This record gives sequence, C-alpha cells and structure tokens, in this order.
Amino acid sequence: MNKMYFNNGLRLQCLDVEELCMEQFRRSVASFHNLLPIEKIKSAKRIIASGAGDSFLAAAESKGAFARYLPDVRYEAPSGIEAGRYLEMEEEEPDTIMVGISVGGGTARVSEILRRGVKHGCCAIALTDNPNSLAAHSGNYLYHTNTPVGDNISGLRTYYVSMISLYVMAAAMGEVRTGKPFLKELEQQVEKYRNEFFRNISQMDDICFEKALAWREKKYFEVTADGPMFWCGRFLSAKMAELSGDVCSVIDSENYFHVNGILYPAGEIGEMNLVSGCDENVDRIAETINSQVRAGRDAIVFSDLEPVGMGITQQVTWCPMAVPEKEYSFLLPLFAYIPGSILASYRATLMGEPFFRGGSGMPYMTLGSNPIQVI
Repeated sequence: MNKMYFNNGLRLQCLDVEELCMEQFRRSVASFHNLLPIEKIKSAKRIIASGAGDSFLAAAESKGAFARYLPDVRYEAPSGIEAGRYLEMEEEEPDTIMVGISVGGGTARVSEILRRGVKHGCCAIALTDNPNSLAAHSGNYLYHTNTPVGDNISGLRTYYVSMISLYVMAAAMGEVRTGKPFLKELEQQVEKYRNEFFRNISQMDDICFEKALAWREKKYFEVTADGPMFWCGRFLSAKMAELSGDVCSVIDSENYFHVNGILYPAGEIGEMNLVSGCDENVDRIAETINSQVRAGRDAIVFSDLEPVGMGITQQVTWCPMAVPEKEYSFLLPLFAYIPGSILASYRATLMGEPFFRGGSGMPYMTLGSNPIQVI
C-alpha cells in the first residue's frame, strides 16, 4: 500500500522540524538577546514556566536544560491551572521569573499566570508567536518566537519552538551569569543531534506506517516512557486524542506493573515504548516491554538500542531512533516524540478521522473565554 495516499499535515510537520530546527534556534537567540536587564538575570532565584496543553509539556520538557545551565536557580514547571490558582507565592517575589507560554497567545489561563506574576513583583515573560495577543500584553516582557511560516495545525512545530526557546533562555541566562559560552555549546549539540536523528527519518517513517496499518483494529493505546521522555509520551497521547480521537494512556515503567499492566483486553492495546540507551532504567523498561507482549499486547520500541541488546526477549517491532550522547541527554525531548507522532498521523488518515473531530467539539472548549482571576 502506498503510504503517500495517507500523508497529512502532522506528518509533514514532523519532517519539517529538520529544517525548522536551527532556523528557530537562531531566531530565539535573537529574540532573547537583550530581552531582560542583566541585573534581573543575575539576581534570579526562581523560574516558573507554564502553559496549557502542549505548552505545559514544553515547560516540563525543558527542566533538564535549566538544570544544566542554571543549576543554582530553582526551576518549576507546574500545570497551567496549578500555576494560576494553586502555586504558593510570596507577596513580593522580585527575584522570580514567571514564563507564560502560549504560541497563539489567546489562552486565558496563560494570561492569568502572567498577570499573577506581575502582581507578585515577578519578571513576567510572555513566550508567544503572537505579539498582538492577550498573553503578549499580560506580562512585562515579550519573548517573541518569530517562528517561520508553516502549518501549525495540531501544534507539533510549535511544540518544538516552545521547547527550543526555553532551552535558549536557559543557556543565555547561564552565559550571562557565568561568562561561559553556553549558547555556542547548545547550538552545536542541537545541530549534531538533529543531524543524527533525521539521518534515518525515512526508515522511521516506513516502520511507523507499517505499524499504523497493523494497528487498524486496535481500540486502545499506551505510551510507556521514563525520565525526560515521559513528557514526550504525554505529547503523543495528546496527538492520538486530537488526531484520531483515540484513548491513549501514558505510564512509566514502574507504575505499569502497579496499574496499567492489568488493563484488558490485551489484544486490543497497541503499546509504544520510548527508550534511551543512555538511561539507567533500561533493564526495568525492558522487563515492562516483555510483560506487555507476554500479556498479548503488540509493542513498538523507539530506541537507539536493538531490543535484544536491552534485554527484550519477546517479539516486538523496533524503530531505530538516535539519541544524544549521555552528557547531553537533556536534549532528548527535542525530537523523541517525532516517530510516535508520525505513527499517530498515519493512524488518523487510515481511520478516516478528521483532525480535532472536524472541529465539532471546539464550541465547548473554553480556552480563551474562561474568566481570568489573578490570585
């Protein structure tokens, strides 16, 4: 069967990240340059980054970058509702930086987060591609991503944009605080990882198409992932819901045995597993995958390691996926969601399902109309 008959916008976005990658890096560097007063960068003690949907996940995925480049600054990535309504804050926090992430800038909760930051004396930064948006006018600084024009329906390109912009922010601030050339290091390592990852994108694409074909009768899906790739799993789960309307749970390799391992009927579940050979969890997630298949589930493994090399003894589908070297494992989230997203894109087209159910549910989604409360 010709896979190009089932091509769609999300798959094209996955492929476009290769070209978008370094161009967006340079644009984010230019946008963040001189954005904040040096004294604000040097005095920062706490950074809170949040958003809703994919934007929240981008904030969570950036934790490793901030740990590397700003180890002496407390970085938090709470969910949007937690940041807006629950997160504890002092009356005045002048040494806190609050980042509200919304590519389109119209999400009420992100505006609320930024206004809350302003109220508490924080440095409130709107990270958005829309300088005329509600979010852009809710903080006291605008970090404009200035993203190259492209298809952003389903939000994969913009997910990468939000992540890399936060990575740039971490490296740029670290550079100011230490005098070390962190931006150059980050640029070189991102480009190196990009080149290695996309070298076999055609093979990943073929494997994902074949798996989507094999899974046409599946009713439920699951992503198992640990560490920095857990949030990639959350992103894949979101794309399955948005694109094909499928239920897709996300679990880590330990909690699989406590909870999701008892889900049934096993034959109707498709398992996606994200594994990095650099991680310390390889033996545990291999055990999880063996358990999945023994229970009757069909599994695909996205990893740099061959299944047998990580201790998988059951029959699985292996999708080779490059990962960065261990020292730079915090870069993993930049691309690790791509092969699973390709699979999700083919799934939607094969099922004849319009993205976002053709918009039928959007009138009930109060993303921008929910009242803003500044706590």
